[in-house]
Amino acid sequence: MEQDEVQRKLATLVELLSCHDLDEHEVEGIVSLCMQARREPERTLAENYGEDAAQVARYDPAGVVAFVIFTELEDYFAVSDTVDELHEQIIAAFETPALPDYPYDDNRFETVADYFSWLDEQLLIHHPKYRLIEFGQSYTHDFQTVLVLRDSVAQILALCEELDMFAQPCSD
Repeated sequence: MEQDEVQRKLATLVELLSCHDLDEHEVEGIVSLCMQARREPERTLAENYGEDAAQVARYDPAGVVAFVIFTELEDYFAVSDTVDELHEQIIAAFETPALPDYPYDDNRFETVADYFSWLDEQLLIHHPKYRLIEFGQSYTHDFQTVLVLRDSVAQILALCEELDMFAQPCSD
């Protein structure tokens, strides 16, 4: 893939993951860091995020660009080790109407997939424009998710596949 094409696809991906919330200069800055990380992964991560982050380049070189995108867009992500903590972060993403609280005592969740199906039903009722997807590889948490516009999910997944990054919907 040509450099220009990679940059264009990265810019589109960043715009979609942020729900078009960033200005052109912010997107360009993130794409520039991604391109640097493609050329010099360990150095780029060390200089921008510290020596601990540079470990990603050593242990998961394929995950470096997704790591940069996640780190730069971290405020848009919900990251947690448990679904109830994750749910609290997702609730916080919306002012009104509020999503229901996590149903500790009244749920039929037998698996994480059951929770994500329930959550998607709640999003369809309260915020139908949005859908939760997993993106990249979290090195410190069980869940690394981001709310995106529902009508952009197919495009995000296609871009991630073309750019060799992990992404998938949280529910079927």
